[in-house]
Amino acid sequence: MPGIRERYFHNRNYGCRIREFVHRGIGMVSLENRFIRITVLADKGTDIWEILYKPLDLDVMWHSFNDLKSPASFVPTRENPGGSFLDYYEGGWQELFPGIGEACEYHGAMLGAHGEVCLLPWKFETVSDTPEEVSVRFRVRTPRSPYLLEKTITVQDHAAAFTIEESVHNEGGEELQFMWGHHPAFGPLFLDDSCRIEVPPGSSARTTPNRLGPYGVLPPDTPFAWPSIQGLDGRLWDVSKVPPADSRIFQMFYLHDLPEGRYGLYNGNYGIRFTLRWDRKRFPILWVWAPYGGAMDYPWYGRNYNLALEPWSAIPANLARVAEQNRGIHIAPGQTIETRLVAEITAGPPEPEG
Repeated sequence: MPGIRERYFHNRNYGCRIREFVHRGIGMVSLENRFIRITVLADKGTDIWEILYKPLDLDVMWHSFNDLKSPASFVPTRENPGGSFLDYYEGGWQELFPGIGEACEYHGAMLGAHGEVCLLPWKFETVSDTPEEVSVRFRVRTPRSPYLLEKTITVQDHAAAFTIEESVHNEGGEELQFMWGHHPAFGPLFLDDSCRIEVPPGSSARTTPNRLGPYGVLPPDTPFAWPSIQGLDGRLWDVSKVPPADSRIFQMFYLHDLPEGRYGLYNGNYGIRFTLRWDRKRFPILWVWAPYGGAMDYPWYGRNYNLALEPWSAIPANLARVAEQNRGIHIAPGQTIETRLVAEITAGPPEPEG
């Protein structure tokens, strides 16, 4: 005999579950359990727009002043030579592929900022749908490069966690190189001055070559011993600690030689930690973009207090230059390359400093 739930609940609203809906003209898919809800923009790059920690009703993602704009319904008044990523950037978590960061030309393809897939609609299908587990597979073909990219997001019933399993398939007839990255950006109400970035001991760090405008506080292109570095003003900065929302500063640096692919972002006021784990060999760089109210000019104008902690496959943020140095991810005709990431929110004490 079926249980009472199976007999009387034909549209499940308990345990793990999936919802498909349209919000502000964008098709979305949510996966949730009693601890967490993940909302994915299927019609826009599979951006993870929401990671809601249900026990506190707290979304850890940053939500931009840009709000949501559908690429299908909003046309900028003039084309941006570097691509349209920033016109539509609503915060959240983006997939960066097959390039990262800067626009460039590679094998005759003009690639915009942050690659090809971040503004595309993805097809999707349900892989599993039970009270114990829900799983959705998303897929997209890049229009200027010969790739099929697939990602499967899974939520199980036991934790505030989800996995992302991805594969890249080269459908072309020549060997290529690509870059790959993930762009999760955290913001208020989760992000505040009680937050601290936690990385594995022994990680190396270096600032980026950019001076970052009038509110950049760190010397450019400078190696330092995590987490302390002497700033341009002579002050010793602990960059693991998030400053207050009214700080009006801008930091950008990256970590390399990580002993393992893992970071935590711990909020002391709430006593919770967002942890991301990934394959360190696939993503050896952790890029840190921290415009704590100090990013000026288009599109920021001093309006964003947020922090992005981004696993990258390589630097610099330019596929053409990385390929010239033979440091991209090589993929042969017909080859498939896979990877896996795991994200989790947990309650508990901070990691010991040092």
